[in-house]
Amino acid sequence: MSEQYSKGLEGVIADQTSISNVEGGIGRLSYRGYTIEDLVTLSFNRVMWLVLFGELPNEEEESKLQNFLNINGAVATNELDTLTSLPREMHSMSMLQSMIPVLDTCPVGPKELPFESDEGYRGLAVVAKIPTLLAAFYRLQQNDMIPAYNGSKSYLDNFLSMFLAKDANPKHVRFLEQLQILQLEHSFNAGTFTCRVTASTLAPVESALSSAVGALYGKLHGGADEAALNEAIKVGSPSNAKAYVQDLLANKGRLMGMGHREYKKLDPRAALLKPMAEELCQGTEYENVFLTLKEIEKEFNAEMQKKGKEVWANLEFYKGPVNLAIGIPASYFTAGFAMSRSVGWLAHFLESRQDNRIMRPSALYVGKDIRPL
Repeated sequence: MSEQYSKGLEGVIADQTSISNVEGGIGRLSYRGYTIEDLVTLSFNRVMWLVLFGELPNEEEESKLQNFLNINGAVATNELDTLTSLPREMHSMSMLQSMIPVLDTCPVGPKELPFESDEGYRGLAVVAKIPTLLAAFYRLQQNDMIPAYNGSKSYLDNFLSMFLAKDANPKHVRFLEQLQILQLEHSFNAGTFTCRVTASTLAPVESALSSAVGALYGKLHGGADEAALNEAIKVGSPSNAKAYVQDLLANKGRLMGMGHREYKKLDPRAALLKPMAEELCQGTEYENVFLTLKEIEKEFNAEMQKKGKEVWANLEFYKGPVNLAIGIPASYFTAGFAMSRSVGWLAHFLESRQDNRIMRPSALYVGKDIRPL
């Protein structure tokens, strides 16, 4: 009997986790036992604490977390010098993967959080600086001055205000919070698994987070959000959706942002994100792209139903219109994803270190037999 293997590790249980649970058969996602539908009603910082430490924080704990983020979110002069030296045409994800390993992650200020090691504080220092790096690099790409870091604003308000170089609309900050909660954590996805593989070698937390960014960049993972938007722009209008879908399927093409390996029913994150996108885009210049995506989803699912299948949009499909409506361009969609998911990566890094074993799967050799020279 020949040995068996699972391409892409599909169905293989590589480890255990208590951080999040993806119940694809019933279309449910939860973090630490709370459903995503309940969590989007909370602040981003409360959910960040929950994912990192296991329980929802009280007001004092949430204040301590915000204080750490505020103090450690500023980027030092030497770090800005490095950032400024990078090519302006560099993608934001390449920038992020390059910058994380060279950041000064020695935590500043009081250590009042329940981390069991300094690596937790160093990892959270990276999380604190990611929004500042993204906003600063975007302003550099626009040939603008880098706005001053405001240590009194909340984590996401400061990011969006720096990114736009003006005080962010509070409504947009709240929509951004909800989006970031939806994409903060998702069990053993490719980026998180990459983080855990790197962590298993006892590499430093900065290396683990940087490697996860690299995995997320791919268009089969985090990059699907940018790809889905670009397709909708090419389609042009809702009236073209039917012909586009039929042509795509006839040529065995792939529609990015549609379907999900884990979910057999509708992705619960997409169910929450779609009405957000509709509300934000209504009456704006982005309404057409939202309506085009909506019609593409409808036509694609209709074609799938003819084959006895149901394939619905996943989280990535409607992220584009939400991001655009709050002022974030396509080239920063995936980097914004990384900003949120870095919290989940850090939680997995710390969890994996509690009972560490290096990841070393076997491979089924299919090459030539031993032969003489």
